[in-house]
Amino acid sequence: MDNAALDRDPRQELREALVAAATRFIAENGYAALRARDLAAEVGCAVGSIYNAFPDIDALILAVKARTLDRLESELISRLGPFSAGGPEEALARFLSLTHEYVDFADRNWRLWSQAFEHAAKPSPALDAYMLRLDAILTNIEQPLAVLLPSISPAERRLLARALFGSVHGVVSLGLGGKLGATTLEQLHWQTQSLLAATLDGLRRGVSGYR
Repeated sequence: MDNAALDRDPRQELREALVAAATRFIAENGYAALRARDLAAEVGCAVGSIYNAFPDIDALILAVKARTLDRLESELISRLGPFSAGGPEEALARFLSLTHEYVDFADRNWRLWSQAFEHAAKPSPALDAYMLRLDAILTNIEQPLAVLLPSISPAERRLLARALFGSVHGVVSLGLGGKLGATTLEQLHWQTQSLLAATLDGLRRGVSGYR
C-alpha cells in the first residue's frame, strides 16, 4: 500500500465531497433549497454520514461560505498582488482596484456570493470560525485605510473598514439583484467607484473618530 493511501482520511474526503456538492447546489438553487437527502444522493453516502462530517446543515453551508471567501481573497491577491504600503494616492488606487475586482467577482459568482451574506446561521463554533475568516478578508480594506487615515485608532479603522465594505456591498447587491431597476455592470462599476472615491475624499478631509 502506498503512502498516499495510508494518509487518506475518509472523513475529510467526505467533507470535501459534501462541500463541493453543496457549492454546486447552492450556486444553482440557493441555500434555502439545500436538503441532506439530495446531497447524500449526489455524493453517494447515507444521509446519516453527512452528520458524521458536519454537526448540521448550517455548518456545511458555513463551510461553503468560507470557501467562497477563500476564492474571493485568492482572486484579489492573484489579480492585484499583496498590498504594498505607499502613499495616500497608492492607497486610494488600491481601494478602487479592490472595489472593481469585488464587483466583478460578485457578477461572476452571483448566487454563491449573495448567499454568503444572506444566509443567517445560528450561533455555533462553525459560525465563529466563519466570522474569523470574514475578519481576515476585511483586513484587505484595513491595510490601505491605515495609510489614508493614519491618525485613527485600530479600533476605529476596523469599524470604518466594515462600514465601507457594507456600503459597497449594498450597492452591488441591489444592483446585481435588479432591485433598483436594470443596472449594467459598467454602471455598477461607476456607481461603486464614485461612491468610494467621494467617501474616502471626505474622510481624508476630516474624521472626528469613534469614542
